[in-house]
Amino acid sequence: MTDVEPKEFVLAGIVMKRLVSGEQTGGLFSLFENRSDGHTKTPIHVHANDDETVYVIEGHLTAIVDGVVRTLSPGESMFLKRGIPHQLMNPGNQLVRYILIDTPSVFEQFLAEGGHERSKGEVVGPPTPADIERLKVAAPKFGITLLQDWPARE
Repeated sequence: MTDVEPKEFVLAGIVMKRLVSGEQTGGLFSLFENRSDGHTKTPIHVHANDDETVYVIEGHLTAIVDGVVRTLSPGESMFLKRGIPHQLMNPGNQLVRYILIDTPSVFEQFLAEGGHERSKGEVVGPPTPADIERLKVAAPKFGITLLQDWPARE
């Protein structure tokens, strides 16, 4: 096992702190602590090569999985099996913190390319057009299919 320093990334307005890397686990999984300050949503998407497990620490996270809406509260978890369309949202303005486990570690590589490393003191807000384009270009490289326009056009 190698030591990899925790690193923060930003994707879709969400801060994702890598706690355990795929390098540390031989690619078996990666572990993140995610934080949304509110008004965030991932695109509706499908993973072909990895599964995700979500565990809410603080706040309330809305998940749409295969068209079914569910709200997760602190202490609740959800398994997101590959091949199933899903979206994670924090529609309100309250803090949500949750653990994300990716098995095997594919999402970590996507995050490095589709998101960006958070710079010291960076204030995280809604994704910019450049952020959205970077995410859309990177997704297919890692077996992630985006299912509809994101963010929704107003």
